[in-house]
Amino acid sequence: MEKEGFNKNSFSATIGIKNNVTITRIINEKRNPSRSTCEKIVSRFPHYNIEWLLEGKGDITNSNYGTNYGQNLGSINGDNKSSYTNVGNNVGNTVSVTMPESGTQKIIKPTGEVEIHRLDPSDKSNSEELDRLKQRIQDLERIIAEKDATIQSKDDTIKSKDELISFLRADRQ
Repeated sequence: MEKEGFNKNSFSATIGIKNNVTITRIINEKRNPSRSTCEKIVSRFPHYNIEWLLEGKGDITNSNYGTNYGQNLGSINGDNKSSYTNVGNNVGNTVSVTMPESGTQKIIKPTGEVEIHRLDPSDKSNSEELDRLKQRIQDLERIIAEKDATIQSKDDTIKSKDELISFLRADRQ
């Protein structure tokens, strides 16, 4: 937290925790952070090693970080902006990035170059696939309901036959 230049409040907000109680307990009460908290930290600061955060094992930094350099490391702060510390070649520089407009996709390359792609509103492949899956779910639910009704009918038949057998046995004796 200190290495990244945050206080408890700003660090909590940056990693997506609504208040600083979790971080305060970890610091003041010497509690171990939960896996969930560590995952939030590493999600926001992928250059740190989750095993070190969880168990104190290995290096504090993630040796695989260089391969993930181009990932979007931002966290949404509610003001439609993302901020993160770039730990590539420009250690310590803070970059502010605005969220893309609706209907666009922003891609930040490892070089820092930003590309904005307009999404084609006529591309219905995702919505068609979603509609197809919803229809399949409805069909499966209908089949399950029919099978349940068949099972109930068979159970009723078995119960009535069992009662008849019991009656006939009692009548013989």
